[in-house]
Amino acid sequence: MIRALIPGKLVADPQERTSKTGRPFALARVSVPQGEDGRVFCSVICFEDNAVARLLQLKAGASVALAGALKVSTWQAKDGTVKPSLDLVADEVASTTPRPRKRKEGPIDPAGGHGFNDLPGAGDIDWMGA
Repeated sequence: MIRALIPGKLVADPQERTSKTGRPFALARVSVPQGEDGRVFCSVICFEDNAVARLLQLKAGASVALAGALKVSTWQAKDGTVKPSLDLVADEVASTTPRPRKRKEGPIDPAGGHGFNDLPGAGDIDWMGA
């Protein structure tokens, strides 16, 4: 096997499965850029608890980098062309897609202004009526 780092985007939401022994694992498909030749798809499976948890937090379209043991092979398309096939047993998962942040619920500005009224000197100048 080859130790590899694969960057790409998740094609669909990762799936959680359970092995016969009761251990959870995760499956995913990643679209990997292949230069001017377009993209190649990589099938991913995670068994390590941290990698499974991180992968399952992500959604389709998330940018991701996966590291692990890579198996490279080929398959034949319907038109007869030979295509690459990548299978990765990932033990590390990282994402560059930021998680959505919850909006902070703060006090409502009683003056109906822009929210800067609590700064020192904020009411000294009437910018709109000058």
